[in-house]
Amino acid sequence: MIDQTHYAVQVRIDHRSELQNELDRALEEAIGEALKNPGPGVLVTRHDHRTFTVELSSDVPHGTISELDLHASV
Repeated sequence: MIDQTHYAVQVRIDHRSELQNELDRALEEAIGEALKNPGPGVLVTRHDHRTFTVELSSDVPHGTISELDLHASV
């Protein structure tokens, strides 16, 4: 999933207890990629209660982590 312009990792958990460790691991990797490719920041998107995407995004300022919850109740 890594190329010269885009980095994204999907995190899918089976148990709530896995959430923090899996997201932390994905964030560490994304931050490392952002440091190699200055410009984008890190966007964490919650798609549902088990699925998240951690990616570099030009919509997020460099050095910033932003969250987007697509599963939030309206």
